Amino acid sequence: LNAYRFSFFWTIIAVILLSIIPEKKSRYLMPVLIPLAINIGFYIEYLIREFKYLKSKKGTIPVYFNFGLIGTIALVFPISGVFLAESLSGLATIRFVVLSVILITIGIFILRYLKRKNIKSVFYLILTFVFSIGILALPLVNLQTQEYYNPISKLNTDKLKLYASGYLAPEVIYDFGEKIPNIKANEGYIIPKEKEFLMLANSKDFNSSTELSKIYDISFIETHDMNTAKKETRGHKDRLVNYLFKLTRK
Repeated sequence: LNAYRFSFFWTIIAVILLSIIPEKKSRYLMPVLIPLAINIGFYIEYLIREFKYLKSKKGTIPVYFNFGLIGTIALVFPISGVFLAESLSGLATIRFVVLSVILITIGIFILRYLKRKNIKSVFYLILTFVFSIGILALPLVNLQTQEYYNPISKLNTDKLKLYASGYLAPEVIYDFGEKIPNIKANEGYIIPKEKEFLMLANSKDFNSSTELSKIYDISFIETHDMNTAKKETRGHKDRLVNYLFKLTRK
């Protein structure tokens, strides 16, 4: 009980303190995610022990709705093949069929065990559902890319070192596979030792920078857009669009 109270108040205090910060960024959620995960663990453990004996609808309806929804999604997953039809071929088709069979099986057993109030089995099936999606479904999502899709991982930096100017989304660094040094300082820039290098910036107007243009010839190379969603849709994020420049010392 004391451990639950500790994690609960940890979550509440973290949310309050983070709400005071004017600028909100996704990484600021980390202090909340840790105690929140602990709270969820306590709740799942409670359901495994006590759900069979719960009579209150306030305690059972959210559980039936949440787990039942996941089971239903697993059952209807094959319908998504209608939207993926143009991209499915060869190995992708086999992957989709195998995933559909797995998810249908998982969905059936989730609903069956949920009806029997066997939450422990339901919980393990949910984990299997998540792992199946991660291993088999996410590669299928990557097939659905817009025409301007150009990930950082395709960038060849064997000859010229890559630097960044300003903020880079964590997804960009993860896709590149290694650290990208940032030369943008609080005041001005940190000048690299290389006479010629590549630079990622989140603005195409970077080449008009008065500070660096005095030292380097700056030429735009290409746009790296890591969005799988089209530009006119809400799923398209500006933070996943970066512009690549080549800088050569004058």
